[in-house]
Amino acid sequence: MIVNCSNPKSLIENALKDEKNERYDSAQQKYLTIIVKYPKSDFVLEAKYRLGLIYKDVKKDYFQARMWFSQVVNYHQESEFVKFAKVGILESPDYVGAIDGNVIILGDIESRGKNMKSVFEFKKLDFDLYRCGCKLYAGEKLVREEERFYLKTEDEIREYFENPKNSTKKDLKYTIIYKTPSEIGNSWSTIKENKEVSYKIVDTSLRLKFAKKEFENCIKVLERYKNETGIRYLYYAPNKGCVRITTSSTKNPDKEFTVLELVE
Repeated sequence: MIVNCSNPKSLIENALKDEKNERYDSAQQKYLTIIVKYPKSDFVLEAKYRLGLIYKDVKKDYFQARMWFSQVVNYHQESEFVKFAKVGILESPDYVGAIDGNVIILGDIESRGKNMKSVFEFKKLDFDLYRCGCKLYAGEKLVREEERFYLKTEDEIREYFENPKNSTKKDLKYTIIYKTPSEIGNSWSTIKENKEVSYKIVDTSLRLKFAKKEFENCIKVLERYKNETGIRYLYYAPNKGCVRITTSSTKNPDKEFTVLELVE
């Protein structure tokens, strides 16, 4: 269905009003009209990006969201919308959990977090940058507190121990904790704790159930430090983050021992 309207400028303005009033289907049709009827318009790029946002944030159709964001990235490299679209791809869905207001609480299995738990609280600082407050508790006692920063850039999410946008260091160290695409076999290497570590996605269709929550389409990532026989598996839930950590060994990788998992 193509919406009749006099020009792409009025279409984009009315579509944005529709979004503001939560008339997303109407906005979607206007964006499609711009793309189809005015393919050479200056507003086509914005229309594609806005379509990606609707599919990501409203319809939760991440396949369609990635498709529209990818069109912006692949065919409009000179546009300012490219950097926003790249972040959109990383957030369709966001497996790391770098989402404004998101809280992740991981606790030990035996006591369900009463003996030991880690709390991660995210706050958005910029369109591509998030601060994470990290707290470690032994019982009710706070034993360690630090902050980390997560930057979404290109096709990866980087973890820093200081704000990369405020730092004056030329070679600020970071760890690549996630890299697209979210496909089995996708792998990358990085530096973590001054050691070389490799990651590999080994599953992408898991259903994980906890005491109070259940997640579908979770991914499982193998983490291995160079020259070490011990390995870890990190389980990520879409738009939540790491919800389970297990340990194993290279000799018997299928035998896992759960160390931490989501308790709240």
